[in-house]
Amino acid sequence: MDVIISKESIDLQEGDLLVAALFKDERPLRGSIGWVDWRLNGMLSRFLIENRLTGERRERTLIPSQGRVSSKAILILGLGKVKEYSYLSVREIVPFVVETLKNLRASNLCFSLPCGDEYNVDCGKLTEVLLEGIMDSMDQSPSDRKWIENFTLSFAEGEERFSEILLGVQTAKSILTDRLQIRILTPSEILPKASLACNL
Repeated sequence: MDVIISKESIDLQEGDLLVAALFKDERPLRGSIGWVDWRLNGMLSRFLIENRLTGERRERTLIPSQGRVSSKAILILGLGKVKEYSYLSVREIVPFVVETLKNLRASNLCFSLPCGDEYNVDCGKLTEVLLEGIMDSMDQSPSDRKWIENFTLSFAEGEERFSEILLGVQTAKSILTDRLQIRILTPSEILPKASLACNL
């Protein structure tokens, strides 16, 4: 499995699918889902007003990106109420998400779940829990092993979350080392100006 950690925002990550999460009781939309709503000119907010989208736990809504984000499509995942959100609730929902991704034949996606002090969920630990949950799903369905091994998963929560997410992925890699090969890809360092001048 390749895990890409980017300092860019989620709307710039290319792939089959952008997975963003929505709470039932958080209005206006905040974080990544708020950003996606803005990129879609308020489409998600309109869906909420029309009760076509609720944020109920396990709700899934697939929306074409219409070129407004780099991924081909957006999967909105309902997480239920904010106060019920935890590492355990994420771990419980991962098999359901993996099954959905398999049915969509998605193998290159960007994943964004709410994290930070406002949710009492550390971004690094959340990333670790997500990767361990994906591995557990693979153990329950050995026929999916090849699909998951060839999976590309991106995290793009901006520069301020980069180090936390990287630590979470590194921790998951060390825990899962005997069960799954994880290759971590990060932005390359900027070349010094002297090096650039030599290449002109």
